[in-house]
Amino acid sequence: MKNIKVSFDTWIQLLGMLGVLGGLVFVGLEMQQSQRIAIAGQLQARSDAIMNYWSAPLDGNETALYVLEQNIGDDFIITNEEERAVWSLITRIRILSLNNAWRQYGLGLIPSETFEGTRSSMLRLYSTCRARPLVVRAVPEDFLQYLQANSAVDCGD
Repeated sequence: MKNIKVSFDTWIQLLGMLGVLGGLVFVGLEMQQSQRIAIAGQLQARSDAIMNYWSAPLDGNETALYVLEQNIGDDFIITNEEERAVWSLITRIRILSLNNAWRQYGLGLIPSETFEGTRSSMLRLYSTCRARPLVVRAVPEDFLQYLQANSAVDCGD
């Protein structure tokens, strides 16, 4: 067997190339994380803009205060058209907020422990049969599948 001697220069060059390769991998991972954060920022800004638009009519609205004080689940009895409109707006805002949390959790920006409270709110809202049609129309397919798989309430839909 023939002994091959590798010069010190060659070892230095090899280590240098490995260092450059490691740096490129690190930069790639940082870019991926920055992209996720930028996407989440855009989602948050979009959600905030829509929630501000939808909640503007609720500012100072006595009916909105009344509806918010109630348990706005299926046992809340809507007595007039204004209460129905306010309930619908509040529900849409809640859906949008929960949808935003779902997307940020999917991007890995919300820890599981933090998401647990949001998860129970999502399932509680989906389990409200009156709100379910609004939820079904407003959430992405993966979110809807998650809700369907984890809900114990059958609304007959």
